[in-house]
Amino acid sequence: MSDILSLLLLSTIIAALITLGWWLLIASEGVYLGRWMVILLYDRFAHKYDGVKQYQREYEEMFVAKPLMDAIKPQANPMVLDVATGTGRLPLALARHQSFEGHTVAADLSRKMLHHATKNFYPYESATFIWCPAENLPFPDNTFDIVTCLEALEFMSNPQAVVQELVRVLRPGGMLLTSQRVNTKLMPGKTWTSQQLQEILKEAGISDAKAQIWTVDYRKVWGTKAGESAPKGVQPLDHILRCPKCTEQTMRLEKGEWLCESCAKRAKVGVDGVIELYPLY
Repeated sequence: MSDILSLLLLSTIIAALITLGWWLLIASEGVYLGRWMVILLYDRFAHKYDGVKQYQREYEEMFVAKPLMDAIKPQANPMVLDVATGTGRLPLALARHQSFEGHTVAADLSRKMLHHATKNFYPYESATFIWCPAENLPFPDNTFDIVTCLEALEFMSNPQAVVQELVRVLRPGGMLLTSQRVNTKLMPGKTWTSQQLQEILKEAGISDAKAQIWTVDYRKVWGTKAGESAPKGVQPLDHILRCPKCTEQTMRLEKGEWLCESCAKRAKVGVDGVIELYPLY
């Protein structure tokens, strides 16, 4: 083989490896390499995430917070759970909405994304940030008036289990807001069609699911949990936060840590205010 052909072959291999690396680590955000890689990448690039996404706070308030608040009128004080909150875009959008008098519990499995979420959220006080997995939420059934999970299901290890958890903690008659990725070329096997997502939501207990145009890559998908119940409104965290070990035992705040009186497990609260439940799982 001539030197030129060897050089061309080597160049082709290098280009293919670079393309593969870009697809695995950037385009698909590590999802094909497992949950550990997704978390690692989010932790690594948390400080650059908002700059890459370029969220416009006014748009978030207009196209996410306002429709949510309009949908639950006349209630103004919903108890909200935002799963895979990232850098806190949804809690911030709600906090900035003039009629929001509720409280958002914002959960994520990337500790550094949560740290940046707390920085973004300052000086608002209507959210609590918790480090925990989406597949095993530390709350009782039927706890929240609104549950959201945006631009995240396709990056979950078991998205159907996550949907089941989202619906489990939502009260009957409560509002679920999630998203469907429509830019699917770079994520084969990790996305759902509109029909598939609606079937999954229906099986989980969501009725009247509907999709709306949102961004280039995503549709918003709305639905309500079957049944009826009175609005929950804002609830103290020590009434709803369960110990991940005991599952049924609620935790209480004691000397800056969340304590389970049953198994004596303690969850630290970071200097940024994030409740660090994940080590207890």
